Amino acid sequence: MPVLIAARSADLDLVRPLARLLRSEGGEVRCYLDTDDHELRHLGCKIAVGALDDAYNLEAALTNVHTFVPLLADPFDVRTPEDLGQLRDMGLASAEAAAGAGIAQTILPIPVLPGIHPVTATFAEVEKAFDARVHPLCRLQTGYLWGDERPLPALLSAARHHGVELPKGVCLSVLAVDDWAAVLAAADDREDLDGSWELGGDVEPLVDLLERVERAERAPVTRAQSTPPAEWALALLGQDVIVGSSAGELA
Repeated sequence: MPVLIAARSADLDLVRPLARLLRSEGGEVRCYLDTDDHELRHLGCKIAVGALDDAYNLEAALTNVHTFVPLLADPFDVRTPEDLGQLRDMGLASAEAAAGAGIAQTILPIPVLPGIHPVTATFAEVEKAFDARVHPLCRLQTGYLWGDERPLPALLSAARHHGVELPKGVCLSVLAVDDWAAVLAAADDREDLDGSWELGGDVEPLVDLLERVERAERAPVTRAQSTPPAEWALALLGQDVIVGSSAGELA
């Protein structure tokens, strides 16, 4: 049955491995993006390009779709009030579209975040909108995503290059992108999943993550490294974020 993935161009590094897995199992994959992507077209995905905060067009794209996977912004990619507004607008539009289209299954990956932070409140508002309007709803509550193109490694790299002192003693659940994609693909195989599952990955001290970034750096300084890290993103690193791993049972 067709799956529709809605995502920003900044999250194509998540869309591609997920689409590749779904296609390898013979699934039909459609993508609603804010930009075209030739790699996804090469995989055989059908693509619609439109505004991610346009609930009307998103609902139209959900016609004859079985499973809807809205990919919200990575919390470390939300650096300004404008970014926060875009996250909120996309999340609420996705909930409205899913409710109007009567989707058989919605899978919502959503990060577990510290209790007091502007990004935390916005994710909670979006999650509440899905809870109120979309059924069945499979929520995958995740740790922070880790991959070559993810914002967290880039943030740690920029902090290192700018001499930013990071808090000591903090531990985070980090989840590899490939593991994240595998669990979403497994969830798509289950009919009418309704409820919440935690997918935390590995719990690692922040200092170990910083060392991992340092070992991986062999190339010249990138633009991301040359830009000072955003205060909102750094604030997310100030508290432990420990997430369970029960969603692994879906794989």
